Amino acid sequence: MTYEGNSATAPTATEDTTQTEPISRRSLLKASATALGVAVLGASMQKMVRAAGEVAKATAVSVDKFMAASKCLIQHELSPDVGARMAGILYAKIPTLDAALDAIIFTAREKKSKVVEDFFDALPDGHVKDTAHQIIFGWYAGVVDESPTAEVFAYEQALMYQPTKDAVALPTYSFNGPDHWTDVDPPLSAMPEF
Repeated sequence: MTYEGNSATAPTATEDTTQTEPISRRSLLKASATALGVAVLGASMQKMVRAAGEVAKATAVSVDKFMAASKCLIQHELSPDVGARMAGILYAKIPTLDAALDAIIFTAREKKSKVVEDFFDALPDGHVKDTAHQIIFGWYAGVVDESPTAEVFAYEQALMYQPTKDAVALPTYSFNGPDHWTDVDPPLSAMPEF
């Protein structure tokens, strides 16, 4: 026993009681590989986020350009959501869509047109005029082509339904109109007594 009543083998406050095991080569390699993987993944994720931001910015610019050309071709109120869906489909189908949109916008501004009839004949024949026809058809029909596999991007908002929407129901299999998939139950009446 020491002066304070502790044994000589008991650790004092100044002694270190933790014992460290030596680091094995295997655990060092695992830790190094993990650190390297995290560093590479972090750098890759930053590049992916940056690339996704650039794609989103380019997509927004191309949708804006598509909407500008559409407003030159069609003098109705056009839905930006429908336009974005249509632009995505057309950009996948037409590799020269950007050039055609530029030509449509340029020709409309050059002719200082208010309606499509003011400049449509001045559009270059070929892919520009064909693209203009396809855009007009798409806005009115809700599809970009007449093939059996055509992707529908607008139904209720297709322009061909707008003039008669207050008098004629859109074609649908639902008895109560589009976007209404359940029939309203008739009210119950008292059972007849015999």
